[in-house]
Amino acid sequence: MGAYFKAVGAEMKKSWINAIFVIVFTIGRIIFGWAWLNAGIEKFGWLTDGKFNSGGLISGLVSNLVGPKVTRFDPLGLNHLYGWIANSIFIPLGGFTDFLVVFFEFVLGLTFILGFQIFWSALVAVFLNLQYIAAGSFNNFGYIWTDLILMKFPRYADIIGIDGYLRFKKGKDLLNTPKFFSGKSEQDSISVKSKGSAAKM
Repeated sequence: MGAYFKAVGAEMKKSWINAIFVIVFTIGRIIFGWAWLNAGIEKFGWLTDGKFNSGGLISGLVSNLVGPKVTRFDPLGLNHLYGWIANSIFIPLGGFTDFLVVFFEFVLGLTFILGFQIFWSALVAVFLNLQYIAAGSFNNFGYIWTDLILMKFPRYADIIGIDGYLRFKKGKDLLNTPKFFSGKSEQDSISVKSKGSAAKM
């Protein structure tokens, strides 16, 4: 583990931007993960109370997507397709639907906290958050932006985590950062390429 943390430190020393991004994304990822984990833990009671706890949100979602007052333009029929899925699967299988909500919130919390599969976790989180918003729960707006940012920069978020450690064990680049984050200017890169070409001649 000592060698792994040395490698992380070396990546952070490549540029101050790397260091700031790693620190901010790691702390943010853990806080975000705790929010998901806590939401799942708070809903554990859903699994034993015999009620369809997510039924109200799903009914609201269907109403907002395909209700009688909905006049939105839906050229691909996606609103109606999702409304049909909700009415035909999620609502009839109420207990299972409640289980899925609790399960995914709990698992997302763990994956974010542990730094595992950040991109895919954020993608699943976007899906869940969009459903909550479609159901009328607009307090998830900030979550969606966080999900999108994590999907764009997953390696900064997971370098200190399971995925970062696995990359280290496989001998892979921990960050694989773009040129403008590497601490070298574009002119430096051009100079190196020119010297390489001259050497070949």
